[in-house]
Amino acid sequence: MLSYVFSNEKVRLKWSDIAISLLFFLFGLFIFNAMYRVQVDMFWHMRSMTIVIFDKSELFRPSYDAMTRIASYVLGFFSRKSFALGYVCFLSLMLVLKYVSLRCISIDYFSRQGKEERAEFWLLRAAIALLCLGGHIIAFPQLVSGYWQADVLRMNVWHNPTTVAVMPFGLLLFYFGYRTVQEKTLKNFVILFVLSILNLFSKPSYILAWAPAIFLALTFIRADEEGNFSLNFTLKRLLIAAAVAVPVVIGIFYLKSVTKSVRDNVIISVPFAIQSHLLHIDFDRNLNLIAERLFGSCFSVIKGSWQTFWYLVFYKPLTLVCGLAFPAAAFCVSKRKKDGLFVFAWLTLLISFVIAFTLSQNTVHRTHLNFTWQIPVAVAALFLAALLNFFSDEENFPKLSYPAALTIGLFLLHAYSGLLYLQRLIFTWSWR
Repeated sequence: MLSYVFSNEKVRLKWSDIAISLLFFLFGLFIFNAMYRVQVDMFWHMRSMTIVIFDKSELFRPSYDAMTRIASYVLGFFSRKSFALGYVCFLSLMLVLKYVSLRCISIDYFSRQGKEERAEFWLLRAAIALLCLGGHIIAFPQLVSGYWQADVLRMNVWHNPTTVAVMPFGLLLFYFGYRTVQEKTLKNFVILFVLSILNLFSKPSYILAWAPAIFLALTFIRADEEGNFSLNFTLKRLLIAAAVAVPVVIGIFYLKSVTKSVRDNVIISVPFAIQSHLLHIDFDRNLNLIAERLFGSCFSVIKGSWQTFWYLVFYKPLTLVCGLAFPAAAFCVSKRKKDGLFVFAWLTLLISFVIAFTLSQNTVHRTHLNFTWQIPVAVAALFLAALLNFFSDEENFPKLSYPAALTIGLFLLHAYSGLLYLQRLIFTWSWR
């Protein structure tokens, strides 16, 4: 089945992968059961889904959490009493699927370059496992403030069930988007369509960034068999892009001007989006805690223009550096800076940031930061692309240069920070 989906006979799981998957499933049962008991997101998602399944006519209605709702009901043996058990089992299976997806992607990526043995390298396999467990923003902001819900750059958001559910489908959508840029076959487009549906009914956030990224890539980028990209700007392609983009922009502003629900709920404004970030409890509290730890109690409350200055000049640049240190270093040391997968990952993340800091919601949903939830999936895809690019460079192995060793060290810091966060969850039963 896997070899058929990837159109590659070499994409097969080993017995060791089955054993690791079982361990991930058991770990998922433990961690998601704990998260359900101590954190708001999982509990309230559970509550809303339970209310829906009281009415069987509502069970299969389309929505952003339809997959989680239906799968949890099935795995809970079609009973409300065991629905919570099905809920935890489903999220654990999604964690397993995330590992399997990353493993299959790595095998396919390297085998197409004629480097099958590199996919089995123990260091790469360990890094993939750490991506599933420990990938996180490097913990300096958290260690200074003691407040671990620091920013949206982390890739493992254990407390949010829809992010857990969408992660494997988002990573597969990212990779097959790149494959479609390489090979524009009917099969690849069908796979993209199916993965898009799975994303939409798990958590639609990543589609917001992926859709414009894949459109730009298919229009202006060519990728050869080795994965190297080249830009292809022609008048015809520019006209095609304009023919699609201009009506979309006009449609957005038309809806904004005539539809009260859109006008009241979706705001297209950089200052308004930044203000929404500052109003969010996580950002506000973390800014104040960091300021208090670094500069004393006189800075414990930063409001108004000073809060905005602190956020833009210190906090946001720091979290970007701490969140993207490994992929940035991997890009700097890479000999293949035109690796199509790596470039596509950076493009998707850039669009994710543009969305996060130009769009915001008004009214009661303003502080939910719903237009930032594409970033965790985009960051996970970027880390994956950075790992594959790094391990594909023959000069990095078997003897690491100093820059390459530093890059590995940064990855381990990301992993360690994620493990520290897990330790906090397990031993203190606190998600912040």
